[in-house]
Amino acid sequence: MQLVRAIRHARVEPQSAAVVVARATVLLSLVAGCRGPVLSVEDVIVRPGEKARLVAFVEREPILGLGKDIVGVQVRFDVAGQEVGDKKTDDEGRAEIKDRLPAGSDRYEARAQVLHEQLRAMGRVFRWGDERVILAVDVDHTIARTDYEELLVERDEDGSDPLKRSAQTLRDWAQDFRILYLTGRPRSLLEKTRAWLGEHAFPEGPVVMAESVKQVLRPGDFKEKKLHALRKDWPTLLIGVGNEPGDAEAYGANEMLALVLAGKGQHNFGRHAIVFRDWKALARFVAANREVLMDPKALKEVIAGKKLLLRHVDRYERE
Repeated sequence: MQLVRAIRHARVEPQSAAVVVARATVLLSLVAGCRGPVLSVEDVIVRPGEKARLVAFVEREPILGLGKDIVGVQVRFDVAGQEVGDKKTDDEGRAEIKDRLPAGSDRYEARAQVLHEQLRAMGRVFRWGDERVILAVDVDHTIARTDYEELLVERDEDGSDPLKRSAQTLRDWAQDFRILYLTGRPRSLLEKTRAWLGEHAFPEGPVVMAESVKQVLRPGDFKEKKLHALRKDWPTLLIGVGNEPGDAEAYGANEMLALVLAGKGQHNFGRHAIVFRDWKALARFVAANREVLMDPKALKEVIAGKKLLLRHVDRYERE
């Protein structure tokens, strides 16, 4: 429990905490040896009528959120009670198929057997068109005041509180934008993250997680590469909300509008980023520029520096 106490008491940035956890997990894995297998599945985003990419991972039971991949496990994918394909896991513990899904299906199931254990996991299907701007939102210390002890140690509990106004603001935005949650958390925390979002009434949206220890250790690099891949399929992914310089860098490198919640912190987020103290200020900014931000063509002109946005001036308040 020394690691838990260190996370609780150390004054570190969220990314630094993730690095501490990941390094400690590698050491603990060597000591703990083999643990039980776990199956997890990604959320799916697909256009109506197109083939969907169904992805599952098999790994040893995670310690503090990180697990060891298992190779060569046969994974079967079911949609609406019917098997649509199967694939063996590769050297990253990943199994993937592409197939057309029955109309109206919003869930899929993956099944696998490891030794004598039968594993099942459910994934969600989001059917999106190209008409709306997609907004990527970070989780830790962007919408959640993350309690690392409960998140990483407790099996089912997550005592993290939402940041003030974050859930209500995103519910408001979901009327006009698509919401995608992008986090450097390890994929073994996917179900826990989904449950927390639902418990605190955040709008539904696909949750994209890190897939490896390397990605957890370098969340900024992971997000930059993942956004690059996502934007190839979804070019209207044009806005990103985060709280770290690495978030701002990942959004800017992918020609997205970088909106940063800096709180009282003093960081260099880059000249391209628009920085806010809290969700109230960010919500006012989006409300003032909603028509432009909802229009992919106009928004691209903004990102290119060819079009201006409105910005409220906050009244002076003594600290």
